[in-house]
Amino acid sequence: MKTMQYLQLTEQGELPDIGPFTPFKAVLAVEDDVSRSRQIEVAHWLIENGGRYVMICGDNCEGWKQVIRQANLNLFAIEDMQPEEFVMITTHAHERLRNVFWHARKHARHTHVKIDQVITIHLGKQNRSVEYLTMFDKA
Repeated sequence: MKTMQYLQLTEQGELPDIGPFTPFKAVLAVEDDVSRSRQIEVAHWLIENGGRYVMICGDNCEGWKQVIRQANLNLFAIEDMQPEEFVMITTHAHERLRNVFWHARKHARHTHVKIDQVITIHLGKQNRSVEYLTMFDKA
């Protein structure tokens, strides 16, 4: 049974310690735009702390995908990268979040890392923890 942790991030908020959840899948639910520098900061934080499969849903999926891929390459040089250091990334710009949660629970697999933990990183002003946790449990 996969579990999910909910984290709400904003443009200015501090990034919490997610190291204890490593390795993990991340559902990045982008509701509000953030600056490019914040995208880079969040991407590095995800990968440095054990994010090995990232599903991006909402606004600017392709922009986030590029930033996360670059962070992966910045942290692990491609010529030395081990298979378990590679970050799988999928984008879900036109899918409902409940479908992305289903994908996270049932289908998303890293080829070299067993991952049971899912962290939903919600970029938005309104806390949606109850809504998202309920939606995840029903997926």
